[in-house]
Amino acid sequence: MQRNLYRLNDREGCQKGVFMKKRLLAGLAATGLIVSMIPVNLVAAQEQTTLEIWDMFTDGSLAAAQEAIIAKFEEENPNIKIERVPKDQATLEETLKAAFMAGDAPDIVYLEAGIGSAGTYVQAGYYEDLTEVYEEYGWKDTLMSACWEIPSADNFIWGVGNEMETMGLYVNQDIFDELGLDQPQTVEELTEDMQIIKDAGYQVLANTLDSQWYNNMNFLTTIFYAFMPQEDIDDVMNNDGSWDKESVRAAVECVIDWLDKGYFPSHPEVDGDQENMFFSGDAAIWITGNWSVGAVNEHPDIHTSIYPFPGSETCSDGGSQANFTGGAYLVYSGSEVKETAYQFIDFSVNNPDTATIWAETGGTMPPYTEEYEADLSPAGEAIVEYLGDDSLQNTAGLNMWLGTNAFEFFSKAGQNLAIGALDVDSFISEADAAREMDIQSGLTKGSFKVN
Repeated sequence: MQRNLYRLNDREGCQKGVFMKKRLLAGLAATGLIVSMIPVNLVAAQEQTTLEIWDMFTDGSLAAAQEAIIAKFEEENPNIKIERVPKDQATLEETLKAAFMAGDAPDIVYLEAGIGSAGTYVQAGYYEDLTEVYEEYGWKDTLMSACWEIPSADNFIWGVGNEMETMGLYVNQDIFDELGLDQPQTVEELTEDMQIIKDAGYQVLANTLDSQWYNNMNFLTTIFYAFMPQEDIDDVMNNDGSWDKESVRAAVECVIDWLDKGYFPSHPEVDGDQENMFFSGDAAIWITGNWSVGAVNEHPDIHTSIYPFPGSETCSDGGSQANFTGGAYLVYSGSEVKETAYQFIDFSVNNPDTATIWAETGGTMPPYTEEYEADLSPAGEAIVEYLGDDSLQNTAGLNMWLGTNAFEFFSKAGQNLAIGALDVDSFISEADAAREMDIQSGLTKGSFKVN
């Protein structure tokens, strides 16, 4: 399939060469110096630049995509050698801190780049400001805006986002057809459908609100953004505004209502296999992201439809869509090969050939918005279609914006709602208390300052 959302701004490059005039060569030959120059030039021609990259792709399709892109880059740039070191996220974060302190960090880091994850390292001067690099390579013209909106604050851009991820409504279409249900247009309509599904004897949701931070954060983001107009989202995320808003209260009330009515699995606070619950055929709905497209493709026996998550009747702009970047390229400020690092990042994210690799081999949506070809499954095509729908909001998820304390609160908030440890008022008060602590530490979009 092809995508053609924006116009590509071509950039012309040039190769530098060394040209020796015949007269100079003749003079050197006469003095015998040309003999000594030959091996010097051969050494220069063979000289290589080494670029070290640490990433989170320890195995699977994303690791295969990264390896394919590196191989292609080295083929086109034989004077550059990539040393890739894959690590799981926890190990990468732990060893990276030590590497920064020792002044021996890799040239490029591929890691979560929200302000809560990267902010302290930016303030400590470990990550390079890429603001001018964005201008030089034209990335703001050819990449999705989340690529720089997430890893930035105080006019400082510290990363280039990749792996566009978006939350959606995954439904068992056979169950919907049996019960005469259509694509819900509002959360209120979805809630009515849930009661019909439950009354018919089916499990409604395959979602759990358990100990895993992302099961809390991703779900809550999706519900919040269905009720919060863009001005409310912007106030909380960019201006350090209070969570005490009617839209937020309505979203929390919605989650509590679904819990009280039994739309979640039994004991949703307990860790569960959401994928298995949905593809067993018993659950009708799974609120998840496009990282689950691969699972959809692996279970063709379950007729799955993927829809944008609907907005609410009270959200003036018609609802919203929660987006993430699965990771971002960050450049170590102490790197001695920064220009090479920029060259590789540009090759990886701003290139139709590598966009195809990310989509086909990696199974993820690249941020590249120009035209490229990719052989996608129907599920993948559905994701691309509504990612490019201008009528939907495309707003970074909560985990991409929150400071450390607020991140910790929201990592457990869904689970605490499930066990009754939070109600609407205590949810708001604890969220605001965490926000205040982040403001005091300078780890919010509004308070963040680069030293």
